[in-house]
Amino acid sequence: MIFKNLFRRKGRTILTLLGIATGVAAIIGLGAMAEGLQAGYTSMARGSQADLVLSQASAMDITMGSIEETVAEQVLAWPEVADLTGMLVGNVKAEDSPYFYIFGYDPQGFAIEHFKIVDGQGLGEARGVRGKPCLLGRAAAESFNKGVGDTLHVTGGTFRVVGIYETGDGFEDGGAVISLREAQTVLLQPRRASTFYIRLRDSEGEARLRTRLERYFPDLLLSTTSEFADRQLMIDMMEGFAWVISALAIAIGGVVMTNTLWMSVFERTREIGLLRAVGWRRGQVLRLILGESLALSLLGGLAGIGLGMASVYLLGGSLGFFSVLGAHFSPALFVRAIVTVVVLGMVGGIYPARWASRLLPLEALRYDGGGESRPSRFLPGGMTVRNLWRRRTRTTLTTLGIGVGIAVIVALGTLSAGFMDSFNSLAMGDNADLVAIEADVSDMGYSTIDERVGARLSALPDVEAVAGLGFAFEMSEQNPLLFIMGYHPRRFAIRHFHVVEGEPLATNRQVIVGRQAAEVLGVEVGDTLRMLDSAFRVVGIYETGAAFEDSGVVVTLRDAQRLAGRPRQVSMYLIKLRDPARAEAVRAHLNANFDEIDVSLTAEFAENLPDFQSMEMMVEQISFLAMFIGGLGMLNVMLMSVLERTREIGVLRSLGWRRRQVIGMILAEALLLGTVGGVCGILLGVGMAWGFTQIPGVIGEMIVPRYSVEILAQALAVALATGGLGGLYPAWRATRMRPVEALRYE
Repeated sequence: MIFKNLFRRKGRTILTLLGIATGVAAIIGLGAMAEGLQAGYTSMARGSQADLVLSQASAMDITMGSIEETVAEQVLAWPEVADLTGMLVGNVKAEDSPYFYIFGYDPQGFAIEHFKIVDGQGLGEARGVRGKPCLLGRAAAESFNKGVGDTLHVTGGTFRVVGIYETGDGFEDGGAVISLREAQTVLLQPRRASTFYIRLRDSEGEARLRTRLERYFPDLLLSTTSEFADRQLMIDMMEGFAWVISALAIAIGGVVMTNTLWMSVFERTREIGLLRAVGWRRGQVLRLILGESLALSLLGGLAGIGLGMASVYLLGGSLGFFSVLGAHFSPALFVRAIVTVVVLGMVGGIYPARWASRLLPLEALRYDGGGESRPSRFLPGGMTVRNLWRRRTRTTLTTLGIGVGIAVIVALGTLSAGFMDSFNSLAMGDNADLVAIEADVSDMGYSTIDERVGARLSALPDVEAVAGLGFAFEMSEQNPLLFIMGYHPRRFAIRHFHVVEGEPLATNRQVIVGRQAAEVLGVEVGDTLRMLDSAFRVVGIYETGAAFEDSGVVVTLRDAQRLAGRPRQVSMYLIKLRDPARAEAVRAHLNANFDEIDVSLTAEFAENLPDFQSMEMMVEQISFLAMFIGGLGMLNVMLMSVLERTREIGVLRSLGWRRRQVIGMILAEALLLGTVGGVCGILLGVGMAWGFTQIPGVIGEMIVPRYSVEILAQALAVALATGGLGGLYPAWRATRMRPVEALRYE
């Protein structure tokens, strides 16, 4: 009976299944990408055939970690260590791909052995090669259409493919392997490595080695190969992102399913009354409706699993950063998706089921298919509002479904706009005319410019001054994200940090703390602040008026370089011109003559960053997801509304209403629903953005949402488009009814 009831209205059921499946597909797709990164890190560590992995304890991710080779030389001399080899990994731009991983290995080291060569020769065997040799993963070779003998262009160099390898892991097979020395040159990490793989002489030496490392190198972390991936904070961030997007899709899909069950219960009120009259108990009715809810959610879940797997394989190349991670479908991921839809089915079905079970048989049998209550004749808004008011529950749920999607669009839009304003203020507050970052960098976090470039910039006649800026980040349980900025104490760029307590920054091992950060961290002038396992004396508290800066800290450029593991390198250069009116001409000259950097006008700096371009793309994709699922819900509701008002529409047609009048009535209802949902969503989105700023810790203080008319108008336009598209087909269908047939409809 459950499946028979569901497929009475095949169109409605299929639309509901599609809404649920889309949400589950988001769980599967994004979850598989996050697990792909974790599986990749695990495979990378275990495939090295090492016993232990040495990494930087405070690094947010292995790609941001850096250890000097002098440390490795000292550790290798210890009696517990049998062998040691380094590995450097980084994210670069390759060919047309903005995100591409390169792995630097010692060709003679033991860790490179797990790269199985399937075509060509190994890195250590390459002889007489024209150019710098590299190995290309099977997946990357297929994606770039490259083979042995072809050239591979990446940020920082051009390489000759001497071999194609496979490891069985999508993360590694989607990248390239070059020698450790070449990787240090490309990634500007001379005599440094991301990790060192260690082989022990015997298992009993592990405890002694840990004790030695804690004594001599407290800022380093020793992990087993199985623990290594679990200690990468980037994986936690990706999983959190995946859950947020999945929760959005499931929330909207859940509202659509609840709405469907309400419609099903209402149209079967007399049938339920008949069942109660012939002896069905309340518990049986409750189980019937809950069974339909669970069946609907499970079918949607199974369809979503298939859709999610297909989307990863078919659309993986267009997902930007996520496309390089590979995909890993674990049993736990599928169980998580099924459990989610079961909970969704229980929550979405419990109230309609309870309402149906409480129907009195006599009242249910008298039900004539009308509204929940007769609309008041004094209700403003005419026929459109009165028609929607008939089904208040259905109207409310539809409005909620649209509102949730619009709220996320508004919250993300205002937060990203606020974040962009903060970055722009970072450059504009420094009184710079131009800003330079590394050319073709895939992410601002990876931008690295040699200080010799800054010296060449300073020598130009149009340039009055150049100031380097270095970034470092600390992530811990106490500080979810602390932004560390490095400035030269006597350069022009640091002057806008107005010290309100204490004194300005003067030398290394000192720190000035933003007002908001000082309140969160609980520090005052004279205190000691530990960051990235280093101690700094707080000499001042500053204010700039920019939330991004006031929630961070400032150290000397040399200290920032040391903390980030980037000696003699900066993240960006701030350039002050003798004649600001020549900014555009100088920018063009620098971009044409300095291949190492990409120069932007200060006012355009943030919008040109790849980070913000990726963020805007993410907001657009989430907007589409919300619009798609919300549109399915709207289509479902309006189809049901047309169906249950078939006789009413027939009467209107018999009284002389033309087809365009019927279309106008249905579209007006859909657009009104979209408008109300949009307004509610905007209010909810403003509240969500405000709630983000209240997150305890520094991260909640970093961004002040920017509420612009453009963002709010865009959100309202999405809501109207959702209503219009959702109501278009039902309106057309309503006009296809012949008056005589409509009047006979039961």
